[in-house]
Amino acid sequence: MNILLFEALVVIVTIGILAYMKYSGQKNVMKRFGLMLVAVFLFQIMSEPMWVNNNLDSWAYLYGNVSWVLTFGWVSIFFLTFLIVDGVFKKMQEKNKFWLYLLVATIITVPAESLILKLGIRSYADVLSQTFSGLMIPLTQVPIEVLFAVPMISALIIPFYKYISSKYL
Repeated sequence: MNILLFEALVVIVTIGILAYMKYSGQKNVMKRFGLMLVAVFLFQIMSEPMWVNNNLDSWAYLYGNVSWVLTFGWVSIFFLTFLIVDGVFKKMQEKNKFWLYLLVATIITVPAESLILKLGIRSYADVLSQTFSGLMIPLTQVPIEVLFAVPMISALIIPFYKYISSKYL
């Protein structure tokens, strides 16, 4: 897969998820998309020194190492997580769904992270990779530490999004 195809695929998947949300009756889909973009973008700005995002086309970068394409990818991961968990566990209380959101987001993220590592889009800053154990998630190029990092990242972004969207959208 070449980089341009990857970039186009991320945009198409994001549009598909947003269209599904809209046509399944969810309200304020574009406002929710904007809110999630802000949440993910803020996190990416704060964590930028930990990741190296290479080989995307120059138009794919917003700020330094932060790419809007990868931001769309994260937004898609979170919205897909919500669609799965909220669809399967409709009657479960939101506070109990939180743990399922973390689990599902991690399950979706591992193959996505593996793909961007394989394509040479993502690598890790030396200061971060020096702390890795050297163990990889089986059948991937993904460090085992991602199984800890993704729930931590998600545990910051999901409550921010859920709180703001429940109060203002």
